[in-house]
Amino acid sequence: MIKHIVKPEEFKILSTKLLELSGFPITKESIHISRKIFLSIFPDLPLFREELIVGSGIVKFESLPIDSYLPPPPNDGKRPYGKSYFSEHLLCGITSALNMRVFSYKNEKDGALVHEIAPIANLERSISSNGRDKFMFHTDGAYLNREVRPSTLSLLCLVNEGDVATDIASLQDCLKDLSRNDIDTLSERLFIHRAPETFHAENCTSQSSILDRVNGFYELKGATHSTTALSSQADRALKKLLAALEKNKITNRWKSGDLVVFNNLRTMHGRGDVRGGRWLQRCYGSFYHNTAEVVEL
Repeated sequence: MIKHIVKPEEFKILSTKLLELSGFPITKESIHISRKIFLSIFPDLPLFREELIVGSGIVKFESLPIDSYLPPPPNDGKRPYGKSYFSEHLLCGITSALNMRVFSYKNEKDGALVHEIAPIANLERSISSNGRDKFMFHTDGAYLNREVRPSTLSLLCLVNEGDVATDIASLQDCLKDLSRNDIDTLSERLFIHRAPETFHAENCTSQSSILDRVNGFYELKGATHSTTALSSQADRALKKLLAALEKNKITNRWKSGDLVVFNNLRTMHGRGDVRGGRWLQRCYGSFYHNTAEVVEL
């Protein structure tokens, strides 16, 4: 992982320029404007793109400005009334400046390009981004074809009262802890992937591998809490992968203004129990979808 700590002069410029957009909802045009702002301020973004695509798959920005006023974290999964669009433009602008196209799914969060990641009332026991219970290592949209899945996830911290961390593990680091036989088994179509709860796609599954070799690099997909192995050998290999993820994880302890972008095809992420108020925002990036596209599954 590489990171950039925002300097005071960068903070000031971002605060001024993004404030001009903060009264307007996210659109394709506003994402392009935000992108240009970040490209003008952060000349080292090509290094971050390289790390994201062919390196560890994880990049981080610290001490970014956020909205001057924040309402309480939402408990209904929806953007609070009265909140400005400052953080939304920041999140989408950095994602776009990293050459990723911000998109969403009509089936998830009503197609919103930016998701409010905060516990939802009456869904606290949900094993998903809506709940408070531990959410084990996973990739988003594992049951979808590669071109349809999110290529990257961007997460921005607004509130984290309980010091809840997100664990991210790079496949690049995990492979060294897997045997050749483990890798071969994980590369076979011996696993059932299920649609996540947030996609509202009940009983939607696919049979596939967990590891795939693409353009000379291994990629992965799966959710260790719901992916089912179809043989004892496949189950052993999946448990070996989980052990490697735990061994090689990077624990990101969120502070307000932290933003992490990670490759959803080359990392897995998870978190522990959510305590206290917690509010992250998320957007998806893609190599294939168009900017601001809302995909109907």
